[in-house]
Amino acid sequence: MINDKMIKIFCDFDGTITNKDLGDEIFKVFGEFEPYHTQLVSGVINIKEYWHRIVPTLNGNFPDDIKKLALESDVDPYFEKFLNLCSKYKYDAKIVSDGFSIYIEPLLEKYSLASNDIYCNKINFLEKPKPEFYGASESCNCLSASCKRNVVLTNSKDEEITVFIGDGYSDFCVAEHCDIIFAKKNLAAYCTKNRIPFYNYKTFFDIISIFEKMHKGKITFRKRRQAELKRKVAFETE
Repeated sequence: MINDKMIKIFCDFDGTITNKDLGDEIFKVFGEFEPYHTQLVSGVINIKEYWHRIVPTLNGNFPDDIKKLALESDVDPYFEKFLNLCSKYKYDAKIVSDGFSIYIEPLLEKYSLASNDIYCNKINFLEKPKPEFYGASESCNCLSASCKRNVVLTNSKDEEITVFIGDGYSDFCVAEHCDIIFAKKNLAAYCTKNRIPFYNYKTFFDIISIFEKMHKGKITFRKRRQAELKRKVAFETE
């Protein structure tokens, strides 16, 4: 029987908490989205090179224009109720994103999420805009400029059950290292292809429903053996 303190939740931001990929929208409005995005998805450049090429194209009144667009963006209609569930059961929830604090933190401040619960990249605006990655790891070759996997490793213990919520390419690696996965879109396709068990969801309403079923004893959250092994290997190589 698990207790609430044994569950650690890690949640993606773009396309998961927000209805659209807010990072993409930022660069479409204030930067040069193409040809860099096509180069990324076609494999011509990797994610770090993508950020290094696209971030300097940002223009406008920094950082106010970006913050304003972020605050006007739509979020999942059940995200706030999900945070209430985390508060009710005292779950430790972290936001892990390969996006940037300039638009993530202003939006999440509305939900009283502390900055130490948000792991994301930063943009240095001192001269020409330049990306800075919070947790890049030489031992991890995932599709994320920073290492979401390492956020999980450093914020969870062996006896705890790790939960990940995501939707995209940058979530592939971290999902492999977590016990319980909620996935949609590209992440769901990846999990299906690689036979990684997951809960499919459309909105946070579906996620809340699964958690409530778990608390009523209708389903059980268990540690995933393959995730445990991957976490062990990751610890040994760091």
